[in-house]
Amino acid sequence: MQSLNHAQARELFLHVFNRHFAERHSPLPGAFVKAQMLEEAQQNGNTFSERELGFRKFIDFIRTIPEVAIQELLGSDILLAPANSTTLLAAYTSPLPYLRRDFWRAFIEFPVENTVRLYDPKEDKVLHEQVGTLRQGIEVEPVSREEQLQWRVSFSAEQPEAIRKELQTALEGQRAGNAIFNEFSRRLRENPSVARAWNQYLQKQITNRVKAWASKNEVPQERWIASARGTHINAGDTKPQNLSQRAELYNLFDQLPIENLLQLRVPLEWVLKVTR
Repeated sequence: MQSLNHAQARELFLHVFNRHFAERHSPLPGAFVKAQMLEEAQQNGNTFSERELGFRKFIDFIRTIPEVAIQELLGSDILLAPANSTTLLAAYTSPLPYLRRDFWRAFIEFPVENTVRLYDPKEDKVLHEQVGTLRQGIEVEPVSREEQLQWRVSFSAEQPEAIRKELQTALEGQRAGNAIFNEFSRRLRENPSVARAWNQYLQKQITNRVKAWASKNEVPQERWIASARGTHINAGDTKPQNLSQRAELYNLFDQLPIENLLQLRVPLEWVLKVTR
C-alpha cells in the first residue's frame, strides 16, 4: 500500500469531513473522522498516518487545514466543524444544563404588551404580571423577536450550501407576525438532523442569556436548573439523538478492521462515565 502525501491526505480529509458534516449538520469527533479516513484510504489501496507526514498528533495535521475549526475537549478527542461554524461548534463544546420550564418560557416567549415578567426568589416562581403590579421580584427581559430572528439567520449561515439556501429562503419573507418563524420550523421538520443541530444551537443561546441574567441578579444556578425529578424543557429531546449516535458508533466499530480500532484513543475518564 502507498502512504498518502500531505496534499492527498488533505484532500481525503476534506472529502470525509464535508460528506459527514453535510449528513449530520453538527460537529464531528476527530476520532470518527480519522477512522473514516483510515477506512477509505485502505479501500483505495493507500494508508494514512499523520506521523509519516511529520505530525505528532492528528490535531496537528488538521491545524494545517484552514477550512476547519477545531474545539479541543476534555480528554484526547476534539470536535470539528467548518471554519464559518464556530458558533455552532461552541454549542457542542460541553453538555448544556436543562433549564426549568418556567425560565425557558420566560426568556424565549416574545414580549407581551403591558405585561412584565418577574422572578420571585421567595416563592421561587416566574410571574407574568401587568405593568405597574405591586408584586416584587427580579425582572426578566425576554429575548426580542428581532434577536431570535437573528439567531436563525446566524445558524443558517453556518450550514452547508444546500441547507443554507433553504433556511435563508424561509427567512426572506414578510417579517410581520410569526409566519417567518413557522416557515423556518417547517423547513427544519423536513430535515431532522438540521433540526437537532438547531435545537442545540438554540439551547446554547438561551442558556447563555439565563446565565448572564442570573449572574447579574445573583440568582443561584440551582434555582434555574431543572432538578433531576423536576420538569424541564429543552430545545429538543436529546434521548433519541443519543441513542442514534450510539447506534452509529457501534456500527462504525463493527465495520472497522481491528488494526484501525487499535489506533483509536479513548480517555479512561470517558469510559468510566459511560459504564457507570
